[in-house]
Amino acid sequence: MVLKVKKWYKILNLLVLSSSTPFVLYLFSLPLSDFVTFVIILAYFILVIMFAESLIFKIEIKGSKLKSMYFSIDLSDIIGVKSGILETVIRTRWRIYRIPPVDGVNKIGRMTNMLVVERKE
Repeated sequence: MVLKVKKWYKILNLLVLSSSTPFVLYLFSLPLSDFVTFVIILAYFILVIMFAESLIFKIEIKGSKLKSMYFSIDLSDIIGVKSGILETVIRTRWRIYRIPPVDGVNKIGRMTNMLVVERKE
């Protein structure tokens, strides 16, 4: 099963990126210090990376593993899954993963609850 980033999040990133592009190009035409130019480039680069991540990020559930480009964890290690407005939080025994909002996060929660229930019995 493959879970992808929510469509509205992709559209939001595209709108922010496309609306900030003319502003950034205008700022490049002004005589600014090197530090300010660096900060502008860094902020714009972060926006581009967030948009690219929203396009290519996906979570695969294969058997009892949860895999993405950032992690590969067992479903039995998941303590909790919370879906927020701008992020999905996956809590494991060792780490907390904050990823873009993903469709179908409730399926992960149900699968982990089933595993926990099976272990208790």
